[in-house]
Amino acid sequence: MTSGKSRSNMTACTRKQDDPMPWDNLAILIPTRNRPAILAATLKELAKAGLKDAALWVYDDASEKPQAVQEVVGTWPGGRIIRGEKRVGQAAGRNVLLRACGKEYGLLLDDDSFPASTEGIEEHLAGGRNQKQPAIVTFQYKSMADGKLSRPASVPAGPTGSFSGGGSVFHIPSVLGVGGFRDFFTYGYEEPELSMRLWLRGLTIWYDPRVVINHNHFEAADERRDYREYDYLYARNAILMSSLNMPFWFGLPHGLARSARLSFRLRRNLWARVRGTLAGVWLSLCLRQERTPCPLGQALAWCRFVRGA
Repeated sequence: MTSGKSRSNMTACTRKQDDPMPWDNLAILIPTRNRPAILAATLKELAKAGLKDAALWVYDDASEKPQAVQEVVGTWPGGRIIRGEKRVGQAAGRNVLLRACGKEYGLLLDDDSFPASTEGIEEHLAGGRNQKQPAIVTFQYKSMADGKLSRPASVPAGPTGSFSGGGSVFHIPSVLGVGGFRDFFTYGYEEPELSMRLWLRGLTIWYDPRVVINHNHFEAADERRDYREYDYLYARNAILMSSLNMPFWFGLPHGLARSARLSFRLRRNLWARVRGTLAGVWLSLCLRQERTPCPLGQALAWCRFVRGA
C-alpha cells in the first residue's frame, strides 16, 4: 500500500463472517512503534469496553520487531496492520490509516489510550445533536496514573479549539478535506496545527466530556520515549504551526514565542531544543509550498478563540 512518498505493506488477519458488527461506519485507528506490550494491553481494554466488533487498523511505524506487533493485532478479529518500511511518525501514520480504512468515521487512539466505555460515542457517528457535522468530536482524557484530567470537570460540552489525537472521533471526509495532518510534523503540535486549519476553513471541533478516554501510559524497559527527539520536534513544530498558517511576518515571531515558552517550561535537553528552534526557523523559510497563510484578522480571531475555548 502506498501513502504519499512512503510505501507500506498491509497484513489482514482473518475475521469470522458471522461476527456482529454494530459499528459499521467506524474504524479504530492506532499508530504504534516498538510498543507491542502496551498495544496488547490497550486492545484488551478496548474489547472490555465493548468495541470488540469494530474494525481495527494499526499503523506499525517501522517497528524493529514487526512480528511482535502483528501477533498482537492478530488477536483482534479482522484486525489489519499497515506496516511502514521507514519511520514517519504518528502524524503521517494517522494519515495513512484515515485514507486506508474506508470508513466515514475514525476513532483515533494512541497505543496506550482507550475509552472507559462506549456510552456516548455512537451518537457522534451521525452528527450527534448538532445541526452541523463536526469535523472532530474530542473527549475527556484521563491519566490512569494520577487521575489528572485533560480539562477541568466543569467544562461543558461545546465547540473547542483543540482535540486529543489519542481520544477523538474524526469525520474522515472533513479532516481529509483540509489535507489531514501535516506528514512532516512527525509528532508534536500536529493536533493543534490541524485544529487551526479546520477552524480557518469554518469547520467545528466539538468537546463531549461524557466520554472518558483512559491514558494508560507506562514504559517498559525497551519501550521508552526518546525525550531528546521529543523536545526537538516540539520546539520545531511550535514555530511551524504559526509560520505556515498565519501571515509570515506575524506567524514566525508568534511561533518563536510559543517555542520559547515551551523550552522555558521543560528545562531539559537544551541542545535538542536549540536545534529544534533553528530547524523551525529554517523550515519556515524553506517550506514555501506548504504555506497556507490566512489574513491577519483571521489569525487574531483564532488566537482569541483558543484563549477563550
